[in-house]
Amino acid sequence: MAGERRLGVLGIAYADDRQLAGADRRLLDALIDQIALALERPRLTEDLAATQLATETERLRTALLNSVSHDLRTPRVTIIGAAGHLADTDLPPDVRRDLAENIRDEGERLDRYVQKLLDMTRLGHGALRTRLSSQDVAEIVGGARAQMKGALRRPILRMNLAPDLPLILTDGVLLEQVLVNILDNAANSTPEGTEITIAARLSGIHVNVAVIDRGPGIPPEDQAGVFDMVYRVAGGERQ
Repeated sequence: MAGERRLGVLGIAYADDRQLAGADRRLLDALIDQIALALERPRLTEDLAATQLATETERLRTALLNSVSHDLRTPRVTIIGAAGHLADTDLPPDVRRDLAENIRDEGERLDRYVQKLLDMTRLGHGALRTRLSSQDVAEIVGGARAQMKGALRRPILRMNLAPDLPLILTDGVLLEQVLVNILDNAANSTPEGTEITIAARLSGIHVNVAVIDRGPGIPPEDQAGVFDMVYRVAGGERQ
């Protein structure tokens, strides 16, 4: 037995049909206790792992819901507001163009969020595979810059790529998405009118790519969360 749970039944018989002596019974009870512990230990380990998994899943689910609700709210409100102005007001052509561009930019932003959710699902199911090939760093950076052209209007984007960078062995699509994610974070946190710089330098046999902004940065105690699937740094009223 383990608590109130029956783990099994043990039968003991002597070849000469003699009765179990008291000393033998005490020894047998001790052995039975050890058998019960050995049988119970894997179950306890599995229960602990399942509890930890459930806790982590719930934490991730809560973080994901908070992230989605936070990230989708701003473009949704902006699109609805701009579309309402276009539909209900007789506006000059330049104002209408600005509103239409705003709707397009925020629509692209929504599309990026949806793509992130799809990528997270693929990661969770182990369906995301890298496809390595020789890639031009400048083309990857340029693709990320083009994806973020709407979000990077207020911060000023600077390019600082070393000349004659070699081709690198990478998955260009995924690396471009990494840069888009980092630029998106930088655009949301850097003060308006300041610069965001994308730099690339050759370092030995590697190419180092950096995104530099003038935002508050990540506190040292939160830097371990950078590689979590969903993580927010809370600071005052902002995240």
